[in-house]
Order: sequence, then C-alpha cells, then structure tokens
Amino acid sequence: MSEKDKIEIARNILNNAASINLSKEILLKISQKIDKYIVEYYQKSKSQKHVEKR
Repeated sequence: MSEKDKIEIARNILNNAASINLSKEILLKISQKIDKYIVEYYQKSKSQKHVEKR
C-alpha cells in the first residue's frame, strides 16, 4: 500500500472517529499516525526527485 493510500485511509478514520466523538487522546494518536505517513511520503518523494536529477 502506498503512503498516499495510507494517508487517505487514516484521514477517513480520523474523520469518522471525530464524528462519533471519540476521546481527544484517540484522535491525537490517529492524527500523529497521519503525520508520520505524511513525513514518510515527503521523504520518499524528495529522495526520488534527488535520484531523478542525477
């Protein structure tokens, strides 16, 4: 599964969790996971662009 897919799925989970009023702690953990996926996505994207320039 690509990082983009992981981000989209996690965003959907976060939206659903917020809509059913889950605790702030759970929402924070989901949000942190999304942040991790976003960082991985940009790191991979950056490294691929760096390789393409060579």
